[in-house]
Amino acid sequence: MDIKKRYQLIWFQHLHKSAGTLIVNMAIENKEILFDNHNNGNPVDANGILLPIWEYNDDKLLNFINKCEEKGVTFVATEYGSPNFELISSDPRVSLITCIRDPKDRLISNYNYDYYSGYTEEDDVEKYLEAPNPYISDNYYVRVFSRNNSIPLKELKSEDFGIAMSNISRFDIIIKTDDKNLEEKLSNSLDWNKTSDNHHSTYGDKWKIINMVKKLQFRKIIRYIRRKNMVLDDSILDNKFDLDYKLMAMISD
Repeated sequence: MDIKKRYQLIWFQHLHKSAGTLIVNMAIENKEILFDNHNNGNPVDANGILLPIWEYNDDKLLNFINKCEEKGVTFVATEYGSPNFELISSDPRVSLITCIRDPKDRLISNYNYDYYSGYTEEDDVEKYLEAPNPYISDNYYVRVFSRNNSIPLKELKSEDFGIAMSNISRFDIIIKTDDKNLEEKLSNSLDWNKTSDNHHSTYGDKWKIINMVKKLQFRKIIRYIRRKNMVLDDSILDNKFDLDYKLMAMISD
């Protein structure tokens, strides 16, 4: 489909700590039109409250897509929930894209980011994992694509994997963060010609250091400057993402 001749809405399912901010910023650099009010691509209302698109029924979701076309919006991200992928993929105006990362690496990155950003004070990943948070849950990808990632988290059933596999197969573009030419592949797929330097990285952020100084967290500052990985033994993560790895293997075939 030629996006220059026909309206196209790029719908990006943002998987937490999987190069999502890079992709959103690439969209902005390449003149995609986002909602005037948005949080990292996620539409928000005038008060900055996220629009719960993932909770919309079929009629409301279709109306949302119609509204995007009326406003000329060409890029929407959903990070905090999973919309009805079946309905979205059936709309010829929409292209579904996502970017996926090695599950263990993603979790470790999530923990380091939260620790150094002050979102958690746990300096033990095992204790960190006890929090009721979908981003650090078991089989995060299967939860997202089976639409089973809301709090309180439910135990995954055997059919959830099948639903996840069915939904992710509806995506037009699936990029992996370990692709050596990730940005080039994304650019070619979407006819983008500009990249972005804003990756929302864990390290190298002076504001994180300033916040740590304010809190007199000098030991943490030293760890941060040295870029210390707070997960010294990732065996705690063994078997936590078996279904996610299975999902990744199947979409690679």
